[in-house]
Amino acid sequence: MQRRTEENHHRQTNTRPMKKNTSSSAGTIQQIIPHQSRSILSEVEQKAQRILNHNLVLVKHHGKTYCRTVPSKQYYTHQWNWDSATVAMGLVHFHPQAAYDELRALISGQWENGLIAHITYNPDEELYYPQADKWRTQQFWQNGVPTSGITQPPVFAIGVEYVYDHSPDKQAAEAFLEEMLPAIIRFHEHLKTYRDPEDKGLMTIIHSWESGTDNSPRWDSVYAHVDLDKIPQSVKEDVNLHRVDDQIGEVSHRPTRENYYRFMGLIDMYAKWDWDYHKIVARSPFAVKDILFSSIWARANESLARLLKKVGRYEEAALYKEWAKQTKQAIAGTWDAEKKQYTDIDVSQGRKEKIAEPTIATFVPLWAEAVTDTQLPKLIENLTDPKTFWTPYPIPSTAINSPKFEIARYWRGPTWPITNMFIIEGLLRYKDRHPKAEQLAEQLIDSTLEMMIQNDFYEYYDPTHGKGEKFNQKEIKEPTLHFGFADFSWSAAIFISLYERYRKH
Repeated sequence: MQRRTEENHHRQTNTRPMKKNTSSSAGTIQQIIPHQSRSILSEVEQKAQRILNHNLVLVKHHGKTYCRTVPSKQYYTHQWNWDSATVAMGLVHFHPQAAYDELRALISGQWENGLIAHITYNPDEELYYPQADKWRTQQFWQNGVPTSGITQPPVFAIGVEYVYDHSPDKQAAEAFLEEMLPAIIRFHEHLKTYRDPEDKGLMTIIHSWESGTDNSPRWDSVYAHVDLDKIPQSVKEDVNLHRVDDQIGEVSHRPTRENYYRFMGLIDMYAKWDWDYHKIVARSPFAVKDILFSSIWARANESLARLLKKVGRYEEAALYKEWAKQTKQAIAGTWDAEKKQYTDIDVSQGRKEKIAEPTIATFVPLWAEAVTDTQLPKLIENLTDPKTFWTPYPIPSTAINSPKFEIARYWRGPTWPITNMFIIEGLLRYKDRHPKAEQLAEQLIDSTLEMMIQNDFYEYYDPTHGKGEKFNQKEIKEPTLHFGFADFSWSAAIFISLYERYRKH
């Protein structure tokens, strides 16, 4: 693998250093960055651009060169599906060609059946576990590009639409769109065929990694059905020998060893079933109708419909608009009025059990515009309750009053810029239907930007703004406001996107 080093040929940005902000107290972004001077915001954006440049790698497969942005060179040294689609949304604001290249690289290994895998592997990078060979997917690799065997929330179409809409050169954008449309359509047809075999609108995931919220409490009851005693000893030994995220990162922040046995046990099972998704969905001990994934699916079909209309393909656009409508209605039907949230459904091996863990997933239907007028005030009441989700750095991935909330453990408490962005966009869809929706979106934009200004571009953050001693942080040795890996591409890209759209002018 080659690192991109050529000057002036690839991504360029101003390289002035960012001013440090050492304040640890909460405050509005207007207090930190006075309205009359936005120089700090500009400097932070420049640092975000430098991070995206730093995390770029050049990869060669069978004589072709691909430009990929890895999430963080500290550990995540490959290309992730929904990370990449979001990264392109930041890149387009300062280097549109790089945004095109990012999404081209994402589909370089798209399977013949339409799957866009959750990881597209870079050769000669062995730091991340599991490595490409652990998936045993070689027979499906296209163009010599190694991939995993599962997918992630389908942000791809949304990213393509965003890049198209924000590209300054419309001729280049139109050529790019024509190139992307076949891949989007194949991906959406794949998901509809294999993940909604009932044709009811909700998407089935077959691994918690597909949800994007890998270690969420949403999956605890499902993983309880993955019997540790039935996982091959060879799988456990492989985890014990090769897993490194809990050594590179803080062990108390990472998924448990037992959960990794389950993660890898599922992969081993699916490989033995030759990645037959009909069989996997029907027989796996992990099969869940995921509200977050389904919400993004609905939103992605809206994007695909609009993109098809842009090129005059109106009949095809109508199909994907109908898929979006079907999913919205199905999401609304999962509402639990007593808990004021949407619920996932465990459909593993014939089960039909609601999962009502209070997590960030319940707010993503806002982005799909799937929330009914009856449900909306109750959902926003839940969102704005300081005892659950409206924390100093909203929005925690698990409600802070949940017994499963952990302030620093991966997806079990910390706040992530990516999910904040989903909810910001969702609230803005409801600005004419709820008196507080636009105001809340504005507050969330400010708090998300402030979080990154004060704490730099990390993977995720403490939602309690340093007041974590009230909660479960028994194993945290020193209080900190940021967690995970540094120089994180997702966070940098989301900062650029939010700043450019909402705060630059």
